[in-house]
Amino acid sequence: MSLQRLYIPVGFSAKAYPIPSFTAIIPMLSGCSGWIGKSKIITWDPLKTTVASSRLVITAHAKNDPIDFNVKFNGLDLRSFFWGEGTKCTEQSDIIDVQIVNGSNLLEVDACKHLPWIGVASVDVEAYIEVVFEGEIPETSWWEYLQQWLNTNWPMMALGLGSVMLGTVTLVYLARPDN
Repeated sequence: MSLQRLYIPVGFSAKAYPIPSFTAIIPMLSGCSGWIGKSKIITWDPLKTTVASSRLVITAHAKNDPIDFNVKFNGLDLRSFFWGEGTKCTEQSDIIDVQIVNGSNLLEVDACKHLPWIGVASVDVEAYIEVVFEGEIPETSWWEYLQQWLNTNWPMMALGLGSVMLGTVTLVYLARPDN
């Protein structure tokens, strides 16, 4: 007997959609990080499947203190975390009921220094969306995997492409014949 049958009624299925981990960095002379977002594509066929419930499971770890940390999902304010003086390097987490949309769902966070002080501060964020479907379990298409991979890895791809271009220009310049 599977664990799914122990907790979910027959005809329902749960699926977790991980959001790539990221860090909200507050620059040295700034008070806040600004809203930083990561999207997750969740699609289903409305004729075959309905969403029974969906929850955001989020874990945040502040490397500095005191810090205010706010969470939005699909534009709605969800939760605020606070790390007071002497609580840095502690983890806070929550499970929050959310409304997902058929398509791209956006998790946004904003970290602010509670007291103005000079120095870089950061909060590490890990999250996933847990969805309970009624009906057919939606499969993730190759296009959604590719889109999510590109959203996660585009900075490294841009850096690599820039390095290749710079190396090619340098090679062409150095390999040209002397006149």
